[in-house]
Amino acid sequence: MVNTIMRDPAWNEGRHPCTMRIHPGDTEELGITDGEEVLVDTEAGSARIETEVTNSSYRGQVVILHGFGLVHDGEIYGANVNRLAPAKHRDRLAATPLHRYIPCRVRKGSFAETILKG
Repeated sequence: MVNTIMRDPAWNEGRHPCTMRIHPGDTEELGITDGEEVLVDTEAGSARIETEVTNSSYRGQVVILHGFGLVHDGEIYGANVNRLAPAKHRDRLAATPLHRYIPCRVRKGSFAETILKG
């Protein structure tokens, strides 16, 4: 299976496989540093995720890879983008969730209060 790399987080030791890529200009504005955990809020829910400051992301846009959000021994590894995609934001024919171009808000916050909806 393709996703077996995320079955045991120890296999990713020393790497950061699930980050939110964000432009340096946006992190300056938000007061966020590389490697810091932030909250990403959409109309569907919220997730906490580690930031990766990079010029490969456009200003005003964040990139979160699909295929993470593993729960292993009661701990969550990465963010499950399905929880951030509103149910109404789907492909017309296949009805699969569209994970692109979802409006979101990135913020520092109290992670103890993070609630995942949906």
